[in-house]
Amino acid sequence: MSRNGSGTYTLPAGNPVVTGTTITSSWANTSLSDIAAALTQSIAADGQTPMTGALNMTNNLIENVADATAIGDAVSLNFLQTGTYTVDCGTF
Repeated sequence: MSRNGSGTYTLPAGNPVVTGTTITSSWANTSLSDIAAALTQSIAADGQTPMTGALNMTNNLIENVADATAIGDAVSLNFLQTGTYTVDCGTF
């Protein structure tokens, strides 16, 4: 896969195709397989893709977090300072 550490995707060698070049199945299949691998390893913007590892924020903020509604939800500083908390410890 041709993605660097910053997440920028670069097409595999031999791209882009220039006018007058015959596109062969070996070129197309290699390029499309590389693109498919990059997409498969991406996180969908609509949230349908679960994370499979830690998300390294490198000291960046996570903004616009909704108020928590379930155990395990992320919380905003505003929610921590002003929210009402109900803790269900379950049965022991």
